[in-house]
Parts: sequence; structure tokens; C-alpha cells
Amino acid sequence: MKPVLFSFWRSLAAWRVRMALNLKNIEFDLSVVNLLEGDQFKDSFTHQNPEHSVPVLQMGEDTFAQSLAIIEYLNEAYDGKSLLPVDIKSRYLCRRFSLVSAADSHPVIVPRVRRLLAGEFGFNEAQVNEFCGYFMRRGCEAMEKLLSQTEYHSFSETGPYVLGSDVSMADLCLIPHIQGARNFGVDVSTYKKLLAIEEALFKLPEIEKAHPKYHPGFVKPE
Repeated sequence: MKPVLFSFWRSLAAWRVRMALNLKNIEFDLSVVNLLEGDQFKDSFTHQNPEHSVPVLQMGEDTFAQSLAIIEYLNEAYDGKSLLPVDIKSRYLCRRFSLVSAADSHPVIVPRVRRLLAGEFGFNEAQVNEFCGYFMRRGCEAMEKLLSQTEYHSFSETGPYVLGSDVSMADLCLIPHIQGARNFGVDVSTYKKLLAIEEALFKLPEIEKAHPKYHPGFVKPE
């Protein structure tokens, strides 16, 4: 029986896990949870994840949540391409880079935050988008600067990805972050290093086929 990934096309976190599953060559089925219509608050889904968020990965009788925790589990439980470096210092650098988006930027732009801003604080749509764009821009700026620091820059000599020749969890956080920034009107053209890595990653079929445009329910951003 295939694993089931509860996912939504606009979820940056679910996108990370789709890429990880593809890189690990794990076939899976998708179950769409429409975050904009409130599917995450239905009793059937709350049973899966009381945090009311995706992704949720159901593998047999086991259920997993939180994208980075899922990625690390898949990395340890399945053979194939490693998603984190073996070297302990490189593993730290991978986690650090990943958390710029997953911990510092992404959590404040998710639907529950946008609903709070619009409902409790009276933000209009433009103000909500400006708020979200601010945090996504800050994440882009931080990641771009990290890539210029010696610890990360040395990897650029060995390959085109965040940590050189091997795709890692850091790359799986970078790709959705850039698109998330675009979604909120951020001009990402100045982040040359991020865009070069993004371009290299999308040449990989495992990365390309995880793109939201292939996800059921996808709506092309205007």
C-alpha cells in the first residue's frame, strides 16, 4: 500500500516533502487538503494532525507531520539519495540554512496568520501581502548572504546546490521559499545565488515533478 501525503498545492511545507519523497524514490498518493477552504479544520483531518496543517504523511499505521521532521525521518529510514550530509558540520550547515525559511519566515505567512491579520486586525488584502512579502524577502536576503559566507561558499566549488554536488534538505527549503516570495510580490531577481541554485535544481526530474503546477487543484498565480 502506497504512503499517502496530505498536501495542498500552495503549501510550501508540503512541497518540501513531495521533493523528498521523489528523491528517495518513494511512490505515494496525494490527498488534497484545501487550506483556503478550511479542510484542515474538518474532524477527519484534525484526527490526522491537531495542528491543522499540512503536510501529513501516512505510512501504514504511522502518521508523520512537520516537513523537516518528515524529511529527516525519510532520510534515516530509506535508502537512496541522502538528504542530509554525513559530516556533522555540514549537517549543521544544512539545518541552519533550512531553518531560515522553515522556522523564521514561512510560519508567519501561512493561512492561519493571514486570517488573523485580516480578521482580528483588519488588514486589507494589500496589507496582508505586504506583511508576508516582508518576511519572505528577509528570508531571501539572509539565505543569499549565507551563500557568500566562507562556510557555504566553499561548497559552490564542488557543485551547483546549496551544499555543493549533493541535493540536501537545504535545497528543498530554498525552492519553495523563492516561489513563496514571488507569490507575495517580492522581486527575487536580485538574489542571483538563490536563482542559480533554483535553476540547477529544476533540471532534476525528481524536483520538477514535485512542482505545484502538477498538483491537483493548482491555480496559476496572477
